[in-house]
Amino acid sequence: MRKIKFIHLSDIHIGLQTHGKINAATGKNTRLEDILKSLDFVFEYAQKESVDLVLIAGDIFHRENPQPTEEIEFSKRVLKLVQGSNARVVMVLGNHDYPSAGGRASAVEIFPALDINRVTIVRKPKLINLNTENGPIQIACLPWAGRSGLLTKDEYKSLSSQEIQIEIEKRLIAIIRDLSLKTNKSDPAILLAHLAARDAKLSGTERDTLTTTDPIVPVSELNNKAFQYVALGHIHRFQNLNKDDAPPIIYSGSIERIDFTEEKEGKGFVLGEIFESEDGWKCEYKFIETPSRKFITVELDQSDLETEEDLEKRFSKDDYSDAVVRVRYKVSGPSDKVDEKRIKSIFESAQSLKIEKVFDKHEKVMRQAGLSKTMGLMEALDKYIETKPELKSMADEMKSYAEKLIRDNTDNTQD
Repeated sequence: MRKIKFIHLSDIHIGLQTHGKINAATGKNTRLEDILKSLDFVFEYAQKESVDLVLIAGDIFHRENPQPTEEIEFSKRVLKLVQGSNARVVMVLGNHDYPSAGGRASAVEIFPALDINRVTIVRKPKLINLNTENGPIQIACLPWAGRSGLLTKDEYKSLSSQEIQIEIEKRLIAIIRDLSLKTNKSDPAILLAHLAARDAKLSGTERDTLTTTDPIVPVSELNNKAFQYVALGHIHRFQNLNKDDAPPIIYSGSIERIDFTEEKEGKGFVLGEIFESEDGWKCEYKFIETPSRKFITVELDQSDLETEEDLEKRFSKDDYSDAVVRVRYKVSGPSDKVDEKRIKSIFESAQSLKIEKVFDKHEKVMRQAGLSKTMGLMEALDKYIETKPELKSMADEMKSYAEKLIRDNTDNTQD
């Protein structure tokens, strides 16, 4: 019985520096070191498990022009992986990997130039056939599809943003169907893609970066029996969009936390195995967490700082050691002072500390005429817009964003 073992990871974001600082001992940003530590964990796990494939679903770098140090550190790790194992590495480009200027190579495409065996970088949709130590496998590759990648300027010159979005979504669906038709049933197949899937639960980072015109693919189009596993990148939260059926449609999530919106999410990668059974090819998988940096939010006010003994009981140095800590300090107004020296002494074991003033909302608030507590949010927004003539020209856009915020808040409540 044939078995092909693989690792699926995505959204590495080498070059991210948010909440980082320079490590005096190494000269590197601490966030770069965090990401490289987690990446080392993934690649070492791949060698330990003797996997046949390592699939990277885009956003290797955080920006299109990474620093030479960042490129070198990633290249060293990929080279070490393929030299120390029999694994094949396949990467598709994510939206962060594409150069903004047409015709330029992406930073990820350094590997073909270096002629590293068993490393494949895919910039355009295509089906590739790989021979692994445990037999052949098909990888249907779908890199990030921006407007310039699927539409020429003449095609979308007269289209609205919404029409462009719909057109790109249609073409993405057509590409996925075409890739599935090119597969053969005798060998297993995986769809490796960097895209936004409808109904995926977003991390906070995507709520800020995904635009209303980003193409979104229905899950029904990814739920294709030609594939035994669908390996997705772009959304930073680990999830299976097809829990009760096959194939698994998996966002592996990012391997490190990007900011505090991902504070409570487990970060990691997927170890999977495709095997031959009496009923055809099947897939099993499990999520494995990386040693990602802890992010911790602490709520404080003046009364918390008055008793030393209570603080020692509440805040153990071990709990906050090497964590990225955010202190939200409640004040009654902008002029209130914060004893930052005291707070810094409490969290001195943290890797980094951010202190934010949070205004207490007990102050009297002026009520708008015509508003009542029994109104729904959208009804209240309508009433508010009626009192503000200067907002009427953007009323539809405001309502659209409000509806999205309500939906997002509902999703979070249900998690």
